[in-house]
Parts: sequence; C-alpha cells; structure tokens
Amino acid sequence: MQAPFNLHKPERLPFLEAICWDLNDINHLNYDEMLNRYERGWLYKGVLADLEGDEKLFLHRLARAKGSWLQVNV
Repeated sequence: MQAPFNLHKPERLPFLEAICWDLNDINHLNYDEMLNRYERGWLYKGVLADLEGDEKLFLHRLARAKGSWLQVNV
C-alpha cells in the first residue's frame, strides 16, 4: 500500500502517548508503527485516555489510507 504522505499529524496525540507509555518520544514512530500501536492498544481507548478531536480524525484517515480494521471503529 502507498504511504499516506498527505496526512497531517497533529501536534499532540494523547491516546497514542498513553498506549506508548514505554517510549520516550512517539515522534520517532512512522505511520505504520503508529497504526500498529493504535491497533494493539485499541482496547484501552477510554481507559488510559480518550480519542477525540484532531487525533480521532488523524487516526481515521490513517486507518483508511492503510486499509486497517480500525477505519470502521474510529
């Protein structure tokens, strides 16, 4: 699949930061790694942090671009 280069990554991604508690800086993740983390941490949505606003829109577009099952859940 082609990389979604036209995606605008929001400055803050609170849910991704919460599910990536083991990383010092999530800004080093590429789009595939981000999507993988979102998919693996999806069960923690609303538990560790909420998914809303710009982050929710970003994830929806990323999931659609990559053909992820998350595109129907966001």
